[in-house]
Amino acid sequence: MRAIAHSMDLLIPGLYLWFGGFTLRLGGDIPDDEPYRYPGEIHSSAGFALVLPGYKILTTYQGSYDPKQTPDTGFTKLH
Repeated sequence: MRAIAHSMDLLIPGLYLWFGGFTLRLGGDIPDDEPYRYPGEIHSSAGFALVLPGYKILTTYQGSYDPKQTPDTGFTKLH
C-alpha cells in the first residue's frame, strides 16, 4: 500500500488496485527511504487508480496521503 500511495502521490504512471489486504501495482515505483522514509498512506480499504503520462489521474480515491494524526488528548481550558 505504501508503494501505491507513493506512486499516486507523485503521479507516477501505472495501474493501481487495492481491496482489503490485496494490492496490484502495474507500473509506479517503490518509495526510496533515503534520506527519510516516505510517510504517505491510503486511508481507504478498497480503490482503483489509473495514472497516465502527462499527470492525468483517474481514481476512486479522494483522500489525503498524509498519515493520520493522533488526536490531541490534552485538556485545553478556555477563559
